[in-house]
Amino acid sequence: MNRFSHSFGLTNGLALLIALGAQVLSAQASFAQTPVSVADPETYELGRYTYSGHGSVNTHWIETPTSVIVIDTQRDTLHAAEALAAVKTLGKPVRAIFVTHGHPDHYTGLEQFREEWPDTDIYASAETIRVIETDHYGYHQVVRELAPEAAPGTFVVPNKVIEPDSTLSIDGVTIVTREMGPSEATSATALYLPATGDLYTGDTVLNGMHGFFLEEGSDEVLSTVDAHRVLFPDAVTIHPGHGNPGPAEDLLAAHAAYTVDARGRVARAIAEGLDPEAIVSRVEEELFAAYPDHTVPGGQPNMVELSVRGLVSELSEKPIVQRAVTDGESQ
Repeated sequence: MNRFSHSFGLTNGLALLIALGAQVLSAQASFAQTPVSVADPETYELGRYTYSGHGSVNTHWIETPTSVIVIDTQRDTLHAAEALAAVKTLGKPVRAIFVTHGHPDHYTGLEQFREEWPDTDIYASAETIRVIETDHYGYHQVVRELAPEAAPGTFVVPNKVIEPDSTLSIDGVTIVTREMGPSEATSATALYLPATGDLYTGDTVLNGMHGFFLEEGSDEVLSTVDAHRVLFPDAVTIHPGHGNPGPAEDLLAAHAAYTVDARGRVARAIAEGLDPEAIVSRVEEELFAAYPDHTVPGGQPNMVELSVRGLVSELSEKPIVQRAVTDGESQ
């Protein structure tokens, strides 16, 4: 069995415990681990297609002796075609496709995969299906405008609803699913393989990428990081939506530390009385300088700017004491 094993010297995120305060306790009270036993040895190999540079996103797969299970299908038709070609080299049919959340960089390629395997079931949560079906964010038009030559003819809607807190068995692979609630998107589905401790997080955890805080909020991001620890205490490797797979706790700590740091920079600027545009300009520049090796996960060229705007909006509405706590914990 092929196993991802990466060692990254990532920043410790212990400051998260203080920054979250009561939110950590709330997350622990809201999420509970459900033990899952795997009766028989499971045989599968794990693979991934990605590319380097701006906006890189992962398509993951689980290869069984007779079929393939795909997780997320790329941001545009050009990269989806490459992901599809990589999966086809395995010489096995795709038995199932999972969409982790409702951002089009994870489902734009569904049309191409469906054309290749028309009878394959596509799984997503009810919330993710709603977001795709209604174009909740209005991103379908954005995709068509940013890269009209790489936009799909149709944004395919998944046909199989993942019920909350399900345990699925697909071609001999046990997959534990948990709805993580709002975080980077309105909701996200975590997929866990208890036989090997592999956890697919979608964009609730990133690796070596700038965070995205425009739509929901950094509070939700931090609470979701902690929920992963509660729900999946035996997770060994996280396979994020963007960035390399790596040791679970390292990726969780690093993503939380980045989020707390970005919050603190915005909170300090708010406390200094800077106007919103000045805050956005300063913090965007600071983040690029502080994380020179980080790339941008989204297709929008101004994604870090948009994230800082989200933080300004979020933290400007919070009590001054809460802002001060976050400010003090982020250096």
